[in-house]
Amino acid sequence: MDIHELSESLANKMAKQLRLSGDNLEDIAARAGRKLPKHLRAEVHTIVEAMRMAEHPKLMHHIDPSRIAKAEKKLSRFLDKQDPMKERRNEILDVLAKIAFVIFSVVLATFLTLLWRGYFS
Repeated sequence: MDIHELSESLANKMAKQLRLSGDNLEDIAARAGRKLPKHLRAEVHTIVEAMRMAEHPKLMHHIDPSRIAKAEKKLSRFLDKQDPMKERRNEILDVLAKIAFVIFSVVLATFLTLLWRGYFS
């Protein structure tokens, strides 16, 4: 498989699984931020560097295909484990929990203020 095809397929898979947008693998990995672990960012960097080297005729021979295959395998394995629907559901539940905490805090502060002023004696 050509390095550019590999990069494009990984970029599409990463965009789909992590719910990101971007033009190429490097852009999508940059947008991933904390969604992509640090050791996998190094694998993405390996593939991006190989793409750059593949464009240069003299540097093309220095690409290590086994290293690229390992990087692709690690990234694919990680992306296959990701569930975009579960992540979306967790984000919604986090927002609802924050709203519930704020409402609870306001009600508690109101109750304590009324208790302190002597309305419940």
